[in-house]
Amino acid sequence: MKSHRISERFDDFAKVVCSDLCIVNGVLLDISKEGFKAEFNAPCNVDFEKEYQVQLRLSRITAEPLDLIVRPVWSKFNDGKTELGVNILHSKDSSRLDKYIKMLKDEKNEQNDTGLVSYDSDSLFI
Repeated sequence: MKSHRISERFDDFAKVVCSDLCIVNGVLLDISKEGFKAEFNAPCNVDFEKEYQVQLRLSRITAEPLDLIVRPVWSKFNDGKTELGVNILHSKDSSRLDKYIKMLKDEKNEQNDTGLVSYDSDSLFI
């Protein structure tokens, strides 16, 4: 699939919570400054003209979830699962998202430099 995002995408894991969009929580597949892709194990009621309040419960940090406003761009339903791509609009936690994306980029650069990734053990879920 052709990438329409301006910024680099990062593979990451988080719980995606948006009851207006789907009855079950989703899983983050990748994220960038402009948007993310998530998967839900159920059909989703997607209105492409609507903005949704979404919480991302990040697995790499123990801080409060990111509260973001998103607008769906595309969705695919296959084998009982919905994949969804969204644009992230200016939100309450936009600055926290920017810091998180910077952390992901720094980790990727560090991994490319050394072949290893070091994590702050206080920030990881076990």
